[in-house]
Amino acid sequence: MPVRVMSYDTINPGDTRDFAVKLAQLEPSRISRLALLVKTEGNSDLNDFSREYALLAAEQTIRAHGGDSLLARSTFLFSTGCEGAMTPFGYLFADYDDPAATVPAGGKSLAMGCARSRSLTSEEIGTPAHAEITAATVRAAMANAGVSVDDVELVIVKTPVTTHIPAAAGKVNKRIPSSYSKAVASLGAGMELGEVDAAKIVQEVFDKDHAVHAKRVMSFSGSELDCVEIMLLANRTNQPGDLVVKTGFLTDLIDAPGYRNILRTCGCQLDEEGRAVDPDKIVAMMAKVGVSPDGKLRGKRTTMKTSHLDMDKHARATTSGVIGSILGSCRVFISANTVHQAPPGGGLCAAIVKIT
Repeated sequence: MPVRVMSYDTINPGDTRDFAVKLAQLEPSRISRLALLVKTEGNSDLNDFSREYALLAAEQTIRAHGGDSLLARSTFLFSTGCEGAMTPFGYLFADYDDPAATVPAGGKSLAMGCARSRSLTSEEIGTPAHAEITAATVRAAMANAGVSVDDVELVIVKTPVTTHIPAAAGKVNKRIPSSYSKAVASLGAGMELGEVDAAKIVQEVFDKDHAVHAKRVMSFSGSELDCVEIMLLANRTNQPGDLVVKTGFLTDLIDAPGYRNILRTCGCQLDEEGRAVDPDKIVAMMAKVGVSPDGKLRGKRTTMKTSHLDMDKHARATTSGVIGSILGSCRVFISANTVHQAPPGGGLCAAIVKIT
C-alpha cells in the first residue's frame, strides 16, 4: 500500500482549513493509517496550550471526515516552536489503498509504521523502564510497517514528561525535564535499532554521556500525552509508491553541505549555487539540530547558552535560514535538542522525495 505525503499550512494553531482540503482528497475507507507531523508557533512554556489546541482541532477535522474509525487509525506528533523563518504547518502521512500504484524501478519505496504504547506510570517515567517501553513501541511500529531494522531510515518518537495515571497513595506524579525524556526515549529507540548497547540503558547515562547516541531517531516530548508514540519511516522492498526517504548526519547548526549531500543521495539536483533545482520533488524534510555543549559554533563563542532565550529557540531559528536558502522555502519540520540522537553539537536530517 503506497504512502501519500502532503503538507498543509496554518494561520494559527487551531486552523485546519488547508488540512481539511488535503484530507478531502483521500477516501476514508481507503486510509489504513494516518499520521500528522505538525509544527505550531507556541512558546513551549508550561502554560502554553497551543499544541493541545492544534491537536483538538485536527482531531475534530479527522472525525468530521472519517468518523471515530479514522480517528482511531491516526497518530499525532505535534511539536511547538516556529522561531526564525519557519512556516507553521503540518505533514499529512497516509497509507492509502491505490490500485494504480506500482513498485518503482529501484524496487523500494517509502513505507510507514505507527505504534502507541500503554500509559506510563509515575514510577516508570524517566527510568530504564521508559526506555524499554520505547524500544517495544519501535518494534511494534516496524511490525506495523512490515519492515526489518535494516529497512528503517527514521524513527520519530513523541515521549511524555509526566503521566496522567494517578500516583500511588501518598505520592505525587513525577514530571521530568523535556531533555531528559528525549534522552531516555532516544536511547530506547536506538537500542531497538541496534545502535545503542543495552548496557548503556542505565540512569547514569541518561542526558549525561552524550557520546552515546542513536543514528536514525528524532525525539521530542510533550505534556499532552502519557504514552510513547512512534511514526517510523522506511524504504521497503516491493513497496508500491513514488517516494523514498533518506537520512544523514549534520556536523553542526550551519552544515549546509550536509543538507545538500542528503538531497543528492535522494536523487535531487542542485544548481551551481547549491539551491534545489526542483524543490517540488522534495515532499518533506525533517531536521533535528543541537547546540554544542560549550555553546560554541566552529570554535567561536555564541550566546545560545547564555541568552535569556532558550537555546532550542536559537537552534530552530538558525536552521530555518540555512535550509530555507537551499529549498527556497521554510516549510520544514525543525526540532531542537539532539540529546542521544546525534554526536554532541551535531544533528540529523531526513528527506522524502519523489522518485518517479
